[in-house]
Amino acid sequence: MGPRGLVALALALLVSCSSGPAPAPEVSLAGAKNRDQLQAVLESISARSDLAAAKARARIYSKLRDLETSISPTLLALGDASDIEVLSHGGSPEAKAESATRLAQHFRERAENPVLSRSSFPGHLGEILRRIVLLTIASFYGELGPRKDLIEILRKLSSTSLELAEREALSPEAVRIWRKRAGAAADRAAELTREEGDVDATAEARKFCEYESDRHLEEGTRAADLGTREKADRADQEGILQWYLLALAHYGVVRESTSVLTPPQEHGLAAQEIVVRSLCDMLCREP
Repeated sequence: MGPRGLVALALALLVSCSSGPAPAPEVSLAGAKNRDQLQAVLESISARSDLAAAKARARIYSKLRDLETSISPTLLALGDASDIEVLSHGGSPEAKAESATRLAQHFRERAENPVLSRSSFPGHLGEILRRIVLLTIASFYGELGPRKDLIEILRKLSSTSLELAEREALSPEAVRIWRKRAGAAADRAAELTREEGDVDATAEARKFCEYESDRHLEEGTRAADLGTREKADRADQEGILQWYLLALAHYGVVRESTSVLTPPQEHGLAAQEIVVRSLCDMLCREP
């Protein structure tokens, strides 16, 4: 082989190596109309862990849920796990928006219907805190979805925060904080109503949406530790509340979207109840 042939061969090898493996094929659902057909597609991609398979699984579980005559928290969790996988894979903006939209809708549904939820918070404030945490998760995912959906979620979060502020058991400082949080959510909703185009998602929401389940568990533990540290240092209640709510949001994603928890996940989520009790104790303590 002459010099030109060697150069051509080298270039061909360079292009081949730099291009990497071919992307996994997309999964067509065009011929899958009923439950059996959808289940068959699921089985055919059960061994795949690529982005295309994750997108297909999320869509299939959504379709299966539509075909169910009764409420199925399990199908909801399976679909959400697949959508979280899509977001953590770093798919196209369109794929991210589709998955985030479903997640925002599902967490709002869980907030409004406890039968769909795997979370149960202890104490006399437990149920309303559960709703606020799930709506907070919905608002994070809603930042990547349609504007109108996010506006409705924020309005619901605002009204639920005001509902909590009216509870007689709260201390005056806690009432002030929850009214302030309600106002902030309402102001954000009003701002989005005045604007047009795509939502300019916050940096916090973008980070939250990119985490896979194990990372959510890690971030939940980190936020809980920071909240406890601030509480021990007698920092202001707003800072403690912010960390504890963020911890519960991270924990909530794992709790709600995992069908069968692993021992490490169960161990990590054991802190969820501790955080809820600590938060309730702080909100009801007289200054």
